[in-house]
Amino acid sequence: MRDLLPILKSLKSNYAAALLFVLQVAITFTILVNAIFLAIEKQAVVARESGLDEHNVFYIATNLPVPDAEKKAQLEQDLININEILGVKSAAVSSGIPLTGWGRLVEVAVNPDTKYDTFSGYYGGDVKLLSSFGVEIVAGRAFKIDEESTARVDGFKYASEAIVTKALAVSLFDSQWQSIVGKTIYINNKPQRVVGVVETLQAAWPSWVVVEHGVISPVKETDDIVNFVVRTDPNEQQRVQEQTLAYLMSVYGRKIDKVETFNDVKRRAYSAENAASKTLFGVIFGLLLVTTLGIYGQSRYGIIKRFKLIGIRRAMGASKGEIMRYFMLENMILTCMGILLGIISAIVLSIAFSNAFELGTVPSRYMLFGSVGMLLLGQIAVVYPAFRAAQLSPAVATRVI
Repeated sequence: MRDLLPILKSLKSNYAAALLFVLQVAITFTILVNAIFLAIEKQAVVARESGLDEHNVFYIATNLPVPDAEKKAQLEQDLININEILGVKSAAVSSGIPLTGWGRLVEVAVNPDTKYDTFSGYYGGDVKLLSSFGVEIVAGRAFKIDEESTARVDGFKYASEAIVTKALAVSLFDSQWQSIVGKTIYINNKPQRVVGVVETLQAAWPSWVVVEHGVISPVKETDDIVNFVVRTDPNEQQRVQEQTLAYLMSVYGRKIDKVETFNDVKRRAYSAENAASKTLFGVIFGLLLVTTLGIYGQSRYGIIKRFKLIGIRRAMGASKGEIMRYFMLENMILTCMGILLGIISAIVLSIAFSNAFELGTVPSRYMLFGSVGMLLLGQIAVVYPAFRAAQLSPAVATRVI
């Protein structure tokens, strides 16, 4: 550490360049840490499990082109025919589709005298709906055929049984979430007995704060538009989709409102998050590149200005390794000063973002990894100028004016 005192004296005599270096590191650190945190948060949102068999599920939104009195029979016939198509693992009708924006929300309460304890997405359908979505039962059981019924709209008003998602059960009963099975909860003030819990089933709105909350009832709805959810065997989706459409369009008066695979649904639902994440990673890459070039340029300029000092030190017996160590240590000191200032500003910026946009604050581990990253970046940027400086012979260096 014998170089520490000369380095500090050198920085004091050239404080403007040192201050510029420190500010550059601090600004880079502040932006870098927050940008990485936001980008990873966006990626985490996109990567959330929907609960569905995403690669093998598609849905078709269509009408029931018959008078109201015949809609129940037409719906039953459609379900029978679609389930008989070769390659169909399970087909069902649903009142909504996850992540599409097409669905309903309900108020959920544990006690009848409470207006609500939380909100939840809602899906009504036949007993094959869970299988058609591909969701996993983790407590209790699936619906029985004798629990199934039909309604025009708002099936939750007529249901006696319900299945909920684990996230909703945890919200209501915390660590005792499994105890919700067999209990009565109140869906929009209507009592329903919980018979099962599924691991995950997202609601219709991807940016909703309780998107993981879900209630499923065994009530088919014969609304103006119905959603047929079809789960296929692997690699059979395209063929099954074509045959399903061919059958539906064979019925006079049929109109197809929407046909979409769930992979496409998820891609569309999170398109904004994907775009934001890619933009942030692009900004991060550009910032790292510019900062590396900036540190390299400043380091090289500082070394060129001190050629004479290098020559004197070499003439006094300093080795090439000692010359390199001197400039790398100087870089480390300045980088550490910039990191300390950057940590303070990063915390302030993170809190400001949190208050303004309801985002989480940057965890301390991001500060730690960011600090290590900036130190490595600084050392990488200075190693070549320091190496070139160490190659100078005393005779050449001392002749430089």
